[in-house]
Amino acid sequence: MSECEHKEFEASVTVNRLEDISGFAADITIVCHECKIPFRFLGLPGGLHPDHPTVSVDGTEARLPIAPQGTEVEHGRYPSFTVIKR
Repeated sequence: MSECEHKEFEASVTVNRLEDISGFAADITIVCHECKIPFRFLGLPGGLHPDHPTVSVDGTEARLPIAPQGTEVEHGRYPSFTVIKR
């Protein structure tokens, strides 16, 4: 096990346009700034899905479906909703 205390982090976000389904996804990775050990995302199912968050096979990349605020999203069995501030 690393002796590093993991006090500082580097995060990377890649936004992808999913043209075949007219959607977007954000892929997120996090590593320790000092020792460069990648962090794993816990509690997400593996794979790719346009309607709910997933994680890469090694757990180090979260894959999150995203949409511009205020747009309707009509994918699969997981309905989307928007909170409107008043």
